[in-house]
Order: sequence, then structure tokens, then C-alpha cells
Amino acid sequence: MKIPLLALLLLVAAGAADAQQRRPPDSDKGADKPSDCVATMGALPKEWTGEAFAIDGMTLGGVGLKPQLRLWGLLVGELRDKQSGQETVPGMRARATLEDMLDKAEHRVKCRPARWDRDCRLVAQCTVEASPTPIDLGGYMIASGMAWGFHLEEILPWEPRAGQRYAGAETEARKAKRGLWPTWLGER
Repeated sequence: MKIPLLALLLLVAAGAADAQQRRPPDSDKGADKPSDCVATMGALPKEWTGEAFAIDGMTLGGVGLKPQLRLWGLLVGELRDKQSGQETVPGMRARATLEDMLDKAEHRVKCRPARWDRDCRLVAQCTVEASPTPIDLGGYMIASGMAWGFHLEEILPWEPRAGQRYAGAETEARKAKRGLWPTWLGER
């Protein structure tokens, strides 16, 4: 039995539309209206340096900074289960890892904002001076196996290959089964 080409195309299009409807919402596609963030938070700063603390494994609160900072290029497990409201082990481990690194640097961070997200958080690449050379917090979280890369196709003007560096760190963490990778791979 041959299906006419038009009918086949309609079936494919309907399947794609159905899959699009079932896809979970993208949590970081950018503000619905970036101008709303500018109106409420002000212009995107070129840099922010200050004292910060971990809200979760990818979000920082800055002392004296109104918007929160979301680390660029990564996602972590949710801190709280959406249904029960209970803290999750992966979320708590990610937050503890980020907080430990902040502790080593006396909570001093330097961030370069890339954009606003849809929740009007500053999406930024942040570093700490925890050793002789600065440590990129997002890269550290991915390399330690507490996060995975997210929107790595986005180009940062000051580090065009950041996405490639993060992807390489994720591959190495996954191969070495660091951090949460055994759980994510279904081994625990």
C-alpha cells in the first residue's frame, strides 16, 4: 500500500508538532522580553565583583546585587523535588560543591554577565581566586561531575571556545564517573 506523499508529510508534521507540545519548557531560553529585565533591574552590567553565596548548584546571590547570578553554560539537578518540596540529594550535593569552592575563595567572585534569563537573573561566567590562577565556577562544576553542559552553542565574546571547553570537561567527568555521573547513568 502506497501512502501519498502529501499524506506522509502531514503525518510527519503532526508528529513533530505533537513532540514539540510534549517537550518540557526550556528553562533558560532568555527573557520573554529582555526589556522587562532592563526596566526592572537596569542595564546589563559589564562586570560584577563581590561576595557571593550559593543558592543552589548553579545560582549565586551576591551581596549588594539585586538580581541573582545564574552560572553560564550548565544545569544541575533540582535542589527541591517539584512535587514533594523535599530537597534532593543531587541538588544538595551540587549546592555543597559550589559553596565549598566559594568558601576556598572567601566567597569573592568576579562575574561577566552574558545576558538576562527569563527570570531576570544575570547569566554570567564567574570565576574565583581560589589558587594562583582564577577558577571558572561553571567549568569546575561540570568537571567535578555536579553539572552538565547547557546551551553550549552560545558564544561568549570574551571566551569564544568556552562551550567547547565545557563540553570536553563534561565528557571527561562522564568517562571518569565523577560526582553524580554514576547516578545519572543509572549505576546507583
